[in-house]
Amino acid sequence: MAACAAGLGVPAERIVLETRSRSTWENLRFALPMVETCDSIAIASDPMHAARARRYALQQRPDLSGRLAFAENYRLMERWWLKVPTAAVELRFLVKTYVKGWPRRAA
Repeated sequence: MAACAAGLGVPAERIVLETRSRSTWENLRFALPMVETCDSIAIASDPMHAARARRYALQQRPDLSGRLAFAENYRLMERWWLKVPTAAVELRFLVKTYVKGWPRRAA
């Protein structure tokens, strides 16, 4: 994503990399403090992963909810073979969440 941003003309001094994480949860934990002063926060990824990352962001930092923006990253039928099973996993999680409440995650 950094190379893409640079290719689109974003100055190198405005690009910050988070390199410590090994999961989406950790990526949000380490990256959210970097963007907490921004007016708008968009997560650039495929649609299913971005949805999961937004959910994690809301769990970790509900105070940033008003600044989370939806990136225009959904393209009909793109990588459907990945989206269908991922959507099923996300739907299962959301149903479980709705019935039992948000799961507690270790920091």
